Order: sequence, then C-alpha cells, then structure tokens
Amino acid sequence: MGVVIRQSFWGTAIAYLGVLIGYFNTLYLRPEFLTLDQIGIFTLVTANAMLISPLCSAGMPGTLIKYFPEIGSQRKLKDQFFTLQFLIVIILNLLIGLVAYLNADWIAGLFREKSSTYVNYLAITGIIIITNSVFELMFAYCRSLLNVIIPSFIRDVALRTGAVILIGGYVLDYWTFHGAVQGLAINYAIALIALFLYLIIKHNLRFTSSFSEIDIEWKKRIFRFGMFLMLMAISFSVMNNVNYLQISTTLGSRANGIFTTCFFIGVIVEMPRRNMLKIVSPLFSKAMQTNDLESVNRMYQKGSITMSVLGLLLCIGILTNIDDLFTFIPQGSAFQEGFWVVVIICATKLMVMLFSFSQEIMVFSKYYKYSLYYQIFSAILLVTLNVILLPIYGLVGAGFSYAIAVFFNTFLRYIFLKKRMHVDPFVKAHVPLLVISAFTLLVFIYLPFPFNPFVNIVVRSLLTTLVFVTAIFKTNISEDINQLIRLGFEKVLKIKI
Repeated sequence: MGVVIRQSFWGTAIAYLGVLIGYFNTLYLRPEFLTLDQIGIFTLVTANAMLISPLCSAGMPGTLIKYFPEIGSQRKLKDQFFTLQFLIVIILNLLIGLVAYLNADWIAGLFREKSSTYVNYLAITGIIIITNSVFELMFAYCRSLLNVIIPSFIRDVALRTGAVILIGGYVLDYWTFHGAVQGLAINYAIALIALFLYLIIKHNLRFTSSFSEIDIEWKKRIFRFGMFLMLMAISFSVMNNVNYLQISTTLGSRANGIFTTCFFIGVIVEMPRRNMLKIVSPLFSKAMQTNDLESVNRMYQKGSITMSVLGLLLCIGILTNIDDLFTFIPQGSAFQEGFWVVVIICATKLMVMLFSFSQEIMVFSKYYKYSLYYQIFSAILLVTLNVILLPIYGLVGAGFSYAIAVFFNTFLRYIFLKKRMHVDPFVKAHVPLLVISAFTLLVFIYLPFPFNPFVNIVVRSLLTTLVFVTAIFKTNISEDINQLIRLGFEKVLKIKI
C-alpha cells in the first residue's frame, strides 16, 4: 500500500484544494450572486451530462484499467489498444448525438413545465458529454500508469476554478448568466486539451492506424467487458445524478438548487475514497489476474480502516458545524430546508467508506456480472423511491431514496464477497475507532461556542481534529493512517513525530 499512500496523500491534497474551491463556489459564490433557480440550472447542465456520459464512454475507461496489466511494456499493443478504445468512444458519441438531435423536441418537453430555462442549454450539455467521455478515457490511461496527480489537478482543481471564473465574470458583468452557462462547455474542452497534451508530453501518447496486435479474441473481450462496464457506469451515473433530474422535473429548479448545495456538503465525506480509488483499481485488477485473494483481502481491510478514519473525521466536522455553516453561507435560511439532506448524505457516504472497495473487487473478479445486477437493481430502486417519496416528502424524500438505494447496493455486495470470496473489510480496530468517533461527536455537537459562525467553525474544527487525530494516533488503529499523519507533519510543519 506504499504507492497507494503516497499517491493518495498528494491526490487527497489536490482533491481537498478542489473541495475548498468547490466550497467557495457552491456555498458562497453561487448563493451570494445567483438565484436558487440559476443555481439549479447551472448544476443541471453538468449533472445531465454526467448522467449520459457513461453511455458515450461504452465502458472503455474501465476496460483499459482491467486489461492494461496484460499489455505490460508492449508499446505497439498499448498504442493500438488505446486508439481502438478512443475510436469506439468517438463513434458512439456521434451516434448518440445524432439520436439526441432527432429527438430534441421530446427531450425539451421533459423540462418545459418545471425547468423551462434549461431547454436553452441542451446543446451545452451535449458538448460536455462528448468532452467528458473522452477525458475519462484519458484519465483511465493515467490511472493505469499509476500516475494520477496532474490529471487529478486538472479534474479536481482546474475544472472547479474554471466554474468560479465563469460565475465571477458574470458577477463583474463581463458576460451574462447565459454566457456563463455556455462557458461550461469551454471549461470542459480546455480540461480535455490539457490532459491530452500532458499524455503526449509525459507518456508519449500515440495514435495508430493499425490494429494488427489486437486479435479477434482480444476484441471480443474488450467489447464484452466494455458493454458490462457501460451498463455499470450508466446505473452508477443514475445513482449519482438522477436526483437532480427528478427534483428539477418534480419540484423545480429552486428545489434542485437547494438539494445540489446540501448534497455537496454531505459528499465531502467520501472524498478520500475517490482519491484512493484512482490508484487501488489497477492494483485490484492485477491481484485478480493472479487470483491473489490474500492481497485483495489485505487491501480491502486496510482500505476500510483508512477510509473510515478519514470519513468519520469529516462526518463529525460537518455535523458539529452544520448550524454555523448555514448561518455563514449566503441565503442560509433557504438552504436550511435541506438540513436533513446533509445529515442523510453524510451518513450514506460514511457507510460506503466503511464497506471499503467492495464494488471494485467484484468488478475485477470473475463475479463481475453480479455487480451489474446489484447496481441496476439499486438504480431502479432509487428512481422508483423518488417517484413515490419526492411528491410526499420533498427534498428529504430524495435523501432517503438515495440512502436506501445505496444501502442495498453496498450491503448485498458485502454479503456476496464474504460468502463467495471469503474476504471481509472489518477488523477489530473498527471497534475502538467507532468508540472514539462517538465520543468526539457527542462532546463537540453539544459544546457551545460563543463566537461568530466563521470563528466557531474554525475553532471547533481545529479542536475536533486535534482530539480525534490524537486518539487515533495514540491507539495505533491504523499504521497507514499513522504514517499519513507523520507524513503530514513532516511535509507541512517540518516536524518529525
């Protein structure tokens, strides 16, 4: 896990720089200068793109990660393999774009009643779909090379900075809100070009017109697994983005603006997992190639305890500061309607962290088809629950729908892996970790702070972190976490502990 820790340290640092930019954008800039309807529209443009993008990727990013270990240092095969996948993605984008163009009136009709303004930006969503699907393929290539720092910077920092610039330009009257939304397409295009140039310069990325090294059996494997991953990615995208679509069409753009902001607060809990995932996926793929279940179980357990520590700290920080946070951000009284959305999403993301990399283990194993069944079931469950709960309970209904769907998806995977592969993410260290977490939460959630909201958040967060991290370090719950703490002190504070 050494390379995982090193890459995760810098990846996490970059991710949280992106989170800070996202925090400024989502919790200050947008609420201060945009209406709730505008926030909803700005989010819906990209959310719908993320919903469709996996279909246009045809599962090629995941296929690249799975089969890359078999290529090794075969340069010619590597170039042909990537070029073939690139062509598949481009062709599929063109086909889906044509279908969307021919059905533009029907698509627009879905939004005219509750989110009519969004109809003007359907083409922007289309451009983002194309650029993002190609970007994800190139990002997967970087992940396969265990090189995610610069690509992560482009995706987590540069894209979010671009969004800040777009809204900032609107605030300063350099362009209209219409121009800012249109600028989202330019933002994604610049990110794609930057990653493409990085791959050419750093990894000598080359395209080829010949596929002589890829025999018919290889092509069958690529297309078969690619179709599986495409369905997986579509159902996964539904899980993460369909709420925005259903809220916009059922409750309107204003409600979507509130849900978007509150969901963003809760999803911060899961950020460490996203960064570890960039580097562990190729390692799981390699271990599965040799059926090294001992290594799989070791990474499964270490991943769970490491992510649990980070997730619990972030969850405690959010829950103890949530009231001051709503007071601090512009239009906070309106966003307080989503208080329980924040709580529900925090708990849901923490549960995912506790259950570690169950999805990745299944995807790269011989049981990968079962992962698809669980994912599709959960996506259908989410959409169905939203249809039932959204009209009755509003935003809280959307939160509960998401939590229930994620729980079934996660728990079913856990039971399957435990019975079929005899791997389990939970270890004895989880018990003292939960005790420390409960104690820290109970102390600081009721401890009053008499300062203004901003100072309260800073002071409470520092004290919470000090108490929690000290307890974790002293009890040596995770050697990886202790190593990460030492690395943080050495790199940031120049102190050896």
